Amino acid sequence: DAQALVVRNSHGRDFDEPYLDLTIAAHTLRVIETLYDWFDSLGASRPDIRIVLHSGERLSLEAHNRGSLVGAIRRDQPWVERSIPHIGDHVDDITEIDDDAVGDPVIPVGQSALARERASLAVATPERAVTIRDLNHIAIRVTDLARAEQFYTAFFAMDLLGRARRSPQGGYISLNGNYSWEEARRTGQTADVTFLRNGPLTLALQSLGLGARLEWGLLDHISIRVDATTFLNLKGQVLMRSYELLAVEETAFVFRDPFGTSWEITLQGSTSVM
Repeated sequence: DAQALVVRNSHGRDFDEPYLDLTIAAHTLRVIETLYDWFDSLGASRPDIRIVLHSGERLSLEAHNRGSLVGAIRRDQPWVERSIPHIGDHVDDITEIDDDAVGDPVIPVGQSALARERASLAVATPERAVTIRDLNHIAIRVTDLARAEQFYTAFFAMDLLGRARRSPQGGYISLNGNYSWEEARRTGQTADVTFLRNGPLTLALQSLGLGARLEWGLLDHISIRVDATTFLNLKGQVLMRSYELLAVEETAFVFRDPFGTSWEITLQGSTSVM
């Protein structure tokens, strides 16, 4: 199941090179098996065919076998793992998701909107006693607040909303935007909480102090849904940084970050693995 998307003159070489570049889209690395089947059928007069890795390195099919070439691709792109995720295989799962759990109902293609409306009118929905409008934030306890800020802003591309100190009378006192960790440590006025946000997700990082001991189990896990590009990017970072993987599926994975928090990352429309 592969398709040649782009055929163009070879780049990165002399202008008179007789080679062509082919960009192929495939759902799995089984495309390498297909390439070798075709390559072997060409006989002794077969041309010099090479695979260009993400790093730019060119590997000759003649100099490798099927297994070694697949291994080279996995080392070059560690997020590939066993296969490229089947982005679209999760579409049918949408009909199995609880509409109340994800907000507005998702209507699959081909289903009559009028039929769905008539069905919904036939059953009286009881009024909810508790109505939750939105998620304010998720509070995470950390021992090193400055380091936690750096990790979450970089890993999840989160924006800094603000910092605050605990008030002796209770509550928090906001710190100004010119806050500096170096100056705060020198004066003993370090922040006690930092608020970060990316889209609908807001984190409140609460400092316990460098000498505190964190116990797992206070929070089971946090689950977020992302698009395909973000899914591959985050999975690649988790593998390259050797974070602990707790569960892995084609359209979802769970890892534990350096601060002991478990994150479930799922593709839009896919089911949970936790």
